[in-house]
Amino acid sequence: MFQLRQLKIFLAAAETLSFTKAAQRVHLSQPSVTEQIQALERSVGQPLFIRKNNSLTLTAAGQRLTGHARELLAMADDTLRAVQDDIEHTGTIRVAAPQTLCTCVLIPLLAGYGELHPGARVEIQERNSSATAQAVLDGTADLGLVHGWPINDANLRAELIARDTPVVVMPAGHPLGGAPVVNPDELAAFALIVTMEGCRYREYLEALLQEASVRPCIRGVADSAPALIQMVSAGLGVSTLPRMAVDTAGTAAPVELRPLSTAGEGLPICLLTLERKPAPHVAAFIEMVRLAAMGSDESMPAVDVQHRTGRVAVADQEQDRVSDVVGGSDPSGR
Repeated sequence: MFQLRQLKIFLAAAETLSFTKAAQRVHLSQPSVTEQIQALERSVGQPLFIRKNNSLTLTAAGQRLTGHARELLAMADDTLRAVQDDIEHTGTIRVAAPQTLCTCVLIPLLAGYGELHPGARVEIQERNSSATAQAVLDGTADLGLVHGWPINDANLRAELIARDTPVVVMPAGHPLGGAPVVNPDELAAFALIVTMEGCRYREYLEALLQEASVRPCIRGVADSAPALIQMVSAGLGVSTLPRMAVDTAGTAAPVELRPLSTAGEGLPICLLTLERKPAPHVAAFIEMVRLAAMGSDESMPAVDVQHRTGRVAVADQEQDRVSDVVGGSDPSGR
């Protein structure tokens, strides 16, 4: 009989199609992952992967096992939680989110939640957007918060709970400071400071600049909101950030902010959970997150990320290509 540990390793390999990446996900060496996969294949009596030219492809048996493995691991996780959470509203809540959302949304909730549920412990995991979604899928986080839409996955539930309005960040006395709002053409006419490639903030900026009639010039790249603001303050260029990120940066750099004329409804803030009923103490924390992010007691509809609309083509300014973006990683930790 195969073991749950083997199923977890197999699922990591099936989702990444790489023993190396699977080893990183489950925190084992690559030889250990290979050994466990081979043991699992002996248990089921047939190959689960086709190994060719240093690449992996699932066999028909591997594809069938993938779905069943997810179900078995979810059942095992639910069983363990049921035993651990015999007393309502007790246990550990593991929450993953980028730094900005940790600071602005999650941490202010801790004192109030602790007073209402003194038997519960909250574990905050500061991760980038991609790692936050993966932590929820892996079961290493009970819920997550991200800017923008997450990766497409049938097991991941994404709920739009708020929107963050982007603003133009410019040095004090900049020519754009005289306008009440800034449009894409005006923004693209100046050198830009952007966050790292793959960051949700950068993806949003690139989508906006598709409306510009001129190709923007990227002069600098920063891996954090405070660093970006400092570069803007030094006169290297202008940029955009969600207002929440600017408020969180905690910098005394002299910069000015102006709204974007095409910002629309702003950048989504999504609550991520798995498609199953959470434990009572986790459900209570999720409700507090909803209320804190929305600033009201009105619930918003959950959105199935497999069937949502509104995909946006985002131009890659450095590689002259256009990709269809609905998610993406955020290596800067925002």
